[in-house]
Amino acid sequence: MILISYEVKNSAVHGTGIFTKERIKKGSLIAKASPMLDLNIPPSVFETLEKREKDEILYWGYYDKRSGNYHVDFDNTKFINHSKDGNVTWDPAHQDMHLIAKRDIDIGEELTQNYLEFESIEELQKRGISQ
Repeated sequence: MILISYEVKNSAVHGTGIFTKERIKKGSLIAKASPMLDLNIPPSVFETLEKREKDEILYWGYYDKRSGNYHVDFDNTKFINHSKDGNVTWDPAHQDMHLIAKRDIDIGEELTQNYLEFESIEELQKRGISQ
């Protein structure tokens, strides 16, 4: 669940992105997990799905090494694009997803995260995401 004022629009990074409508201070909480908007799928269930379902989950979601589950967001956090020098990061104080600002973020700036925090280089390459 995104906790800041934002808009979704075309991204120069990749397709669609999240752009802040407010100035964000370093360390501020930007988004957190929501039991109603986040789906965690155990590997035993994932393996029973049809290939198209698996492909959809892996396109919009990822395998979460921390929890050992496949994860899909049903809110707009799925539009936070990858950047090696992302401006948001996982808050290590939480097991579930809590994204905080790595630095001050200006109004109109796109929110990005280094996906290598939760995915491998090989997983990124399978999705066509360059590091």
